[in-house]
Amino acid sequence: MHSLAQFIMAGRLKAALVAFFGNLVPFISPAAVGLVTLRRGVTDAGLLAMWAILPLLLLVRMSDVNPMMVWASIASMVAVVAVVVAALVLKHMVSWPAALLAAVGLSSVMALLLESLVATDLTAIRESVVAILQGMAKRQGQSLSLAPEQILSSGALAWAAAFTAIGALLLARWWQALLYNPGGFRKEFHALRLSPTVAFVLLGAIALSYVVVNNDLSWGNVLGLPLMLSGVALVHHMVAFAQLGGHWLVIFYTGLILLVGPLSLVLVALGFLDSLLDFRGRLAKKGAGGQ
Repeated sequence: MHSLAQFIMAGRLKAALVAFFGNLVPFISPAAVGLVTLRRGVTDAGLLAMWAILPLLLLVRMSDVNPMMVWASIASMVAVVAVVVAALVLKHMVSWPAALLAAVGLSSVMALLLESLVATDLTAIRESVVAILQGMAKRQGQSLSLAPEQILSSGALAWAAAFTAIGALLLARWWQALLYNPGGFRKEFHALRLSPTVAFVLLGAIALSYVVVNNDLSWGNVLGLPLMLSGVALVHHMVAFAQLGGHWLVIFYTGLILLVGPLSLVLVALGFLDSLLDFRGRLAKKGAGGQ
């Protein structure tokens, strides 16, 4: 990863190559854009974002491409734009909560705009996906009843874009620390904590989304991303504070993959409680008192 980060920062041409072909590997292309944004600013970031979006745009315009790939390409394009804005916020405000809110907010707004601007295309994609799923169910001797609007909703698009943008920004910030500030990312990430006001607003918005948007949990998942990441950061901090060793983080992430639904809710709750109770500060006082 260190070598790849060095390659990206070695010049515009090399960065453009990574941005263009990095779409073949999850997070790499938007992370390259994020790294350049963090280090060089908006002008270089805009040029590199164009190279990252170009292959995705070509996929969308190809009529014979799998509809799921078209939808994933649209989400990836939104993520590239979101990571540029979030990286600029992080660069100038040095605030992870602000950057997370920027990524979630922009992804949500762009998903809603796409829902209205390209409604016909999205409807065609949804109908194709429903037909594919119904065909698979029929071959297995099962029946599947789905309305097109239940598939690939704007909330799902916003979640995919925001999740990709946040993951790419984390990777970009880690790369930046590897090159220019060793150890800085660890300290910064361990300190990630939302303010009580932001936490209450997000929790209220999550509750409202469950009431307003029937049978679609995607918007709640989108709005819960900052709280969930705050919970993840707290877990990292607690493991480091207790000097438990990296294998506990491996166990944690394995559990997160296997039990993504329940554990995600636990992390959201942990992030919310931490915003109110400041577990890190309490641990620090406890550690100081024991010395």
